[in-house]
Amino acid sequence: MSTVIDLGKLRFLFRGDYNNGTSYELNDVVTYGGNSYTYINVTAGAGTNPDSTSHWSLMTRGITLRGDWDAATQYVAGDIAKLNGIHYKCKATTTNNIPPNSTYWEEFIQGFNYTGNWSSVTQYRKNDIAIQNGVNYICVTAHVNQDPPGANWNEFAMGYSDRGAWNNSTDYEVNDLVSLSGIIYKCKADNVGQEPPNGTYWDQFSIGFVYTGAYNNATAYKINDIVLNSSVTYRCTQASTGNEPPNATYWDAFASGFEYKGDWDASTAYKLNDIASVNGVHYRCKVANTNSEPPDATDWEQFNEGYKTLTDWANGTAYKLNDIVTVNGVRYRCKAANSGNEPPNATYWEEFIQGFKYIGAWDSTTAYKFNDIVSVNGVHYRCKVANTNSEPPNATNWEQFAEGYAHKGEWAVGTNYKLNDIVKHGGGQYRAKVANVGQEPPSTTEWELFTDGLLWKGTWTAGDPYNVHEVVIHQGQQYKCLLDNTASSSFLTDFVTDSKWERFATGTFYRGGYADATEYFKNDLVTTGTAPNLNLYINVADHLSNGSNITDATEIGNWMVLISGQWQTTANVSLQSFFYGTMN
Repeated sequence: MSTVIDLGKLRFLFRGDYNNGTSYELNDVVTYGGNSYTYINVTAGAGTNPDSTSHWSLMTRGITLRGDWDAATQYVAGDIAKLNGIHYKCKATTTNNIPPNSTYWEEFIQGFNYTGNWSSVTQYRKNDIAIQNGVNYICVTAHVNQDPPGANWNEFAMGYSDRGAWNNSTDYEVNDLVSLSGIIYKCKADNVGQEPPNGTYWDQFSIGFVYTGAYNNATAYKINDIVLNSSVTYRCTQASTGNEPPNATYWDAFASGFEYKGDWDASTAYKLNDIASVNGVHYRCKVANTNSEPPDATDWEQFNEGYKTLTDWANGTAYKLNDIVTVNGVRYRCKAANSGNEPPNATYWEEFIQGFKYIGAWDSTTAYKFNDIVSVNGVHYRCKVANTNSEPPNATNWEQFAEGYAHKGEWAVGTNYKLNDIVKHGGGQYRAKVANVGQEPPSTTEWELFTDGLLWKGTWTAGDPYNVHEVVIHQGQQYKCLLDNTASSSFLTDFVTDSKWERFATGTFYRGGYADATEYFKNDLVTTGTAPNLNLYINVADHLSNGSNITDATEIGNWMVLISGQWQTTANVSLQSFFYGTMN
């Protein structure tokens, strides 16, 4: 007889969702709560759910979305239920154990449950969202009748409740927004009848303004009311009645404006920012006033500068600030109101535009005024101080305005010379530095060299008078006079010892045979010896010869031999002198 051996399942058999009434055997696979389980007990059976580790083994982990949590539903491990916006995953089979009971549930995905406006009778759970006074709050602990923002709530998102214009009888709560005098205020603490901007209950939320038109003394103004007064716009900083702007306690300037009133008038009642004109200058009223004439610094300030030109100054005219007058071609601006104070009186006037009046040649009888221009000896002078008979260049009353010169020709001993007269003397031209008579150039006290010139006087002659810049010839050389002098008997003395002359043009000059006690000058040529063996020497020092022979020890140092024993006759020396320069 054959024997049947049951080997069981040789592979897994998927049986679908677990059913408590179905009999399961080894290697059957079911799904339960989103997980897959394998039946591991060798004895087939029914009624033992997959939570039992003696009958089942977790094969794969998964989840099953079961929607909103329901107290009547049986949940098994892996089921996902939603409560108050949070998804919970079931850890063990349970019915009516509400999440977040940690024995059966664990938080799977956090979420929020919006419940609308807070209510004192609602049972709130974790992550419920309720709105109170425009602010969203999230519940952190389950509770009933705990008003946000208490310990059971956290602010979730700020919000505000616009309650419109503030009303004295309204019950306001935190974050209520009200409008008063154009300003929006946010309630900081619940209150009734506490008018903004009471800092205990209200914060300024946004600034606003209420334009109320022209100021009226009878109107009760509130903070941020805007009024117009004398063309200036003011903002009320403190509630008041009858306190007219610009009273700084209750008002500040909101926008500056000005009202032009034309020429100032003593009878006009001026208000802040009225603009009045005086002498071409515009002034702004700083303080309301009547008959306080600008530029009174208490009531007025200069708004923009202007001037009123009144032509020539007149002694009987009453001048005001910024009047412009002309005196002697100079324009002056009045600094302070005055009459009879002639410019340039520095107390009342300042020079506005400089001008000059040309009077012509100076005259001792003319009364000169400031900036009069006169001419003396071709020089123009400007009057610094009014004067009569104070001749330029008197430095107290005059200053040189433009330089000029008067040419007077050759200097003459009897002529009366004045400043800047130009004379010729000794070949040079000189300018008079001061008026003088008989002071011969080049006296440096009265004269200065104007242009350097030379005057040819021919051969120097003992006893003749010579002047600076005159030129003479002596022993074949030219000399320029350095000092006025009368020639002595010795040119060597005048030239070397007294320094009255300087060599002007030089050359060699043949003086014939050497002679003792003779004046010799540099580059003089002399001969010694007899034909046919004449020696030629050139002088190297201005001196008076001192030796009967040129070769004497006292003399030889002043000479240098040019040619020794080469000249046949004196005539030959002259004929061949082109080697050394021109000779007589």
